[in-house]
Amino acid sequence: MAGRLKVSVSESVGELKNRLSKSKTAREKERLQILYWLKTGKVSTRKELTERLCRNEATITRWLKKYRKGGIRELLSVKKAPGKERRIKGELLEKLSERLKEPKGFNS
Repeated sequence: MAGRLKVSVSESVGELKNRLSKSKTAREKERLQILYWLKTGKVSTRKELTERLCRNEATITRWLKKYRKGGIRELLSVKKAPGKERRIKGELLEKLSERLKEPKGFNS
């Protein structure tokens, strides 16, 4: 697993630098930093990446798999859990919100 990485980064160094400077979250920065290091040739093995980022090798492998699958968009995408469906819906919800807006409110 610590052999050379077979990942071809399609983005230019300038584009990666620009995205790195504009990224807001640490999550994005870590992932973009990997691509930047690979593109500039500063790292060539998973082991080097794991040491620089202090991340598990499996994590790095998963991120690179995402990049190979869908590019930078897939690598930086944030999946959101669907959450639970509301129990109060429609007209009842509207009536409740109107009632809560009144200064008198509820007795209890």
